[in-house]
Amino acid sequence: MEKFFRRNFFNTLPGPRGLHLIGTKSHRGVENLGLFSSVVHIGATPPLLGFIMRPLTVPRQTYHHMKAQGFFTLNTVDETILEAAHQSSANYPLETSEFKAVGLTPEYSELVPAPYVQESKVKIGLELVEEHHIKANGTLFLIGKIVEIMLPDEVIAESGHVAHQELGTLSVAGLDTYYKTEEVGKLGYPRP
Repeated sequence: MEKFFRRNFFNTLPGPRGLHLIGTKSHRGVENLGLFSSVVHIGATPPLLGFIMRPLTVPRQTYHHMKAQGFFTLNTVDETILEAAHQSSANYPLETSEFKAVGLTPEYSELVPAPYVQESKVKIGLELVEEHHIKANGTLFLIGKIVEIMLPDEVIAESGHVAHQELGTLSVAGLDTYYKTEEVGKLGYPRP
């Protein structure tokens, strides 16, 4: 397959995935953003999330900041910040804050020293707890323990479900094709 066809085909083949801006901060105080679509739930007790980091064949600001600081944030993307989120994937120089470059606002809490995206409706602060090298392609699987969560109370159902359709949370297939979230139904817990 031609290089770009192959990239697009295999990136979109699994279908739409969650879309998150990961916020980090360098040891020099430069605020960094990266757009990721590989975030997965690892477990609820303790609450863990993981994501895939591309190979370290070139400098990866997000990775190096996470390793130095030990913390990062996950921030959901909706239509109001989609263009800025997409633009954050551009290859900015190390000394450039993606927050400033794309027009998003950093926000901090007392528990997590990494920046949140103020405009995001779901903000999750995590501490980096594990790193696994995937030998098949040189990627890394990074796992974070959830330290704090910020989201509107009214989108949390009595059952604990988060109503992403009410938040306007977007998903992505590949690197550039975005989708809206819509609930099609909720089924009971399957039993034999």
